[in-house]
Amino acid sequence: MSALTDVQRALNAIRSITSDERAAVRLEVLRLMATMIADEARDIEQRAAPKPKQRRAVRSVPMPKSPNTPKLQQAAQKQPSQQQQQPNTQPIQPIKPIAPK
Repeated sequence: MSALTDVQRALNAIRSITSDERAAVRLEVLRLMATMIADEARDIEQRAAPKPKQRRAVRSVPMPKSPNTPKLQQAAQKQPSQQQQQPNTQPIQPIKPIAPK
């Protein structure tokens, strides 16, 4: 027997069993069949769909760093504040040296 004949006989058996049942049971049987049909259709679509070719991940080439490149912490510390930006234009007063004892 072919698969179609087996499926047809199974559907006829389901129909004969559920024909004497209440409407709620018949609706539940139809929901189960619909779920099974949707799962089969999804499986067929996934198998029939062409699989995309996987591309190899391209690694980035590391850039050589020069020794003069400032580090992130150093660059963050060197940001001048508002007070340091204004130049000091007042003359500096000399301090007398301390005599040795």
